[in-house]
Amino acid sequence: MLRPKEVCERLGISYTTLREYVRRGWIKPVVLESGRWRFREEDVEKLMGIVKPKTVILYARVSSHTQKDDLERQVKVLEEWAKQNNVEKYEVVTDIGSGLNEDRKGFKRILKLATERKISKVVVAYPDRLTRFGFKTLVELLGAFGVEVIVLNHEDKDPKEELVEDLITIISHFAGKLYGMRSHKYEKVVESVRKLVEDP
Repeated sequence: MLRPKEVCERLGISYTTLREYVRRGWIKPVVLESGRWRFREEDVEKLMGIVKPKTVILYARVSSHTQKDDLERQVKVLEEWAKQNNVEKYEVVTDIGSGLNEDRKGFKRILKLATERKISKVVVAYPDRLTRFGFKTLVELLGAFGVEVIVLNHEDKDPKEELVEDLITIISHFAGKLYGMRSHKYEKVVESVRKLVEDP
């Protein structure tokens, strides 16, 4: 239970403003026998979502550094969406790597911010920008933390390079399991697959 002073400090408001929030029904105090107010921490957190809008994440991803033009195009489309929807508090997060790779720096940042309840939406140009597989599961997981996933387009005509990188990622994963990541066989398998799929 939090005292009114603690609530005001968390919200960055005055006591007068807190009383006004109570009057509007935005938050309900627990009245002690002494007549003093106390507030449940979970109620304060909910109010923070009303008083302080959470950040919207604009997420863009490509598989390789040769696709930077496409990355810039995605960012431009996402920022235009933010402008059209009057979203002022947003953060652009980008990744260069396969959608099959769960160790992407930007992707992990999104998950961290979601679990900390610091974001309200994740906006992507296409579903597979966020993840290649398990998109619906990820949407449900983020939804459990109050995060909505918005997809601007539902069809993405992937360039050949994107699919090649994903295939190599899959082969690399299984080859690593079979032979060990540092073995000569692992390197040979990965290099052979790369030559096979990249040769015209």
